[in-house]
Amino acid sequence: MRTHDRASAHGNGGEREVRGSRPGDRAKRAISGAPLVLPILAVLSTACSEPTPLPPPLFPVDYATYTEVRRCRPSLEHGPDNIRVLASPDGVTTYNTRTGSFATGVILLKEQFNSNDTSCTGPIKQWTVMEQLAEGSSPDTLGWHWQRVTADRQTTMDDDETCIACHASCGQPGGGGYLATCTDP
Repeated sequence: MRTHDRASAHGNGGEREVRGSRPGDRAKRAISGAPLVLPILAVLSTACSEPTPLPPPLFPVDYATYTEVRRCRPSLEHGPDNIRVLASPDGVTTYNTRTGSFATGVILLKEQFNSNDTSCTGPIKQWTVMEQLAEGSSPDTLGWHWQRVTADRQTTMDDDETCIACHASCGQPGGGGYLATCTDP
């Protein structure tokens, strides 16, 4: 097959036509490059887009209605920090008695303090939060929504695999804890 330049005679931008080709061959050749272009465009648009913002903290700014359910104690699992655990009003009885299930929406809140703050009365370093989800709605996260929140209320972690993996043994035979809370009496 011979080709000839049609740009000067027909003003088609320098396209080359193959003599003896069938109608539509040019469109097929143009489409054949599309599988390469689409993934490149997807990568470029992802690289240039803003990261998805994390959701706001799951607990209110003023959580004065929450009740302390675990006094100040060291927690190597949460830094070498001291923690104090509070529960939203609808979770206090279940947490303290370790009977029944937590109601959907219950919040368990760990205030985290520097390791030298053995009374947990100084400034809060960060919070770790668990929100009970509807039963059976999220087995991959053990039925909880997990967050880590800085002292200035910025969510830095949402459903982190580290929290889920550590809490997975809680409530299992020999694992201690209750319903993935890692709560020991």
